[in-house]
Amino acid sequence: MNWKELIQYSSVQLRKLDANGVPCGIGSGCLIDFKQRRLLLTVFHVAEKSSNWCAQIKFNDEKQQTEVLFLNKFCYISDFDSSKKSIKDVEFSFHPVRHDFKCYFHNRNWKGQTFELRERPILRADDIGDPDKETIYGFSGEIMPELIPEQNAFVTDYRVYHGLRYDRRENDMHFFKMPEKHPGHEWFKGCSGAPIIGENGKVVSLVSGGCIERNEIYGNNLSKCIRTLDYFLE
Repeated sequence: MNWKELIQYSSVQLRKLDANGVPCGIGSGCLIDFKQRRLLLTVFHVAEKSSNWCAQIKFNDEKQQTEVLFLNKFCYISDFDSSKKSIKDVEFSFHPVRHDFKCYFHNRNWKGQTFELRERPILRADDIGDPDKETIYGFSGEIMPELIPEQNAFVTDYRVYHGLRYDRRENDMHFFKMPEKHPGHEWFKGCSGAPIIGENGKVVSLVSGGCIERNEIYGNNLSKCIRTLDYFLE
């Protein structure tokens, strides 16, 4: 799988559900096999401490329903803040799933026609790396969610973003410059938690936010989170 395909297919789509089981929010994540476990990773501000999330698997044509995996509360980690006087939640969450869990990139139009169905890749620990300024990065995700009750439908747009350049690290967050002017936060809402992947195939971060004024996308320090997870899962 080449770099652009890895970006396109690696981002697992998450759905937040209201009290009636209706989608009311979206986010992203990725799957990784780590220490004989399969984990779903995302960022803390997506999952927080809620159990009202599911991971989208694919659309079942026979039943005419979207198959999902209902999730419990995500696990999260905490660390001292910069003053070393208080504890803060790290922008990272994970959820164990079955060792054989799979989900799919399923491209369908509003008529229910399938254009593409492809199994999402499972990352490994050695796919995680640190960013550098010589590599181009990218990520993908679903945005612009819309609920259409009369058609029992929930629709989104899908976007792939290429051309990010690593700029710096601040407070355990990685900052990337965009190749063009930032289009506005509404064009990225739903991408939080998506893996940021380099041309070399290394996953260096999970999308956390952005800044219009500085034309930036930023994400967590994934390699540090994985090192912490390595200790936690001993």
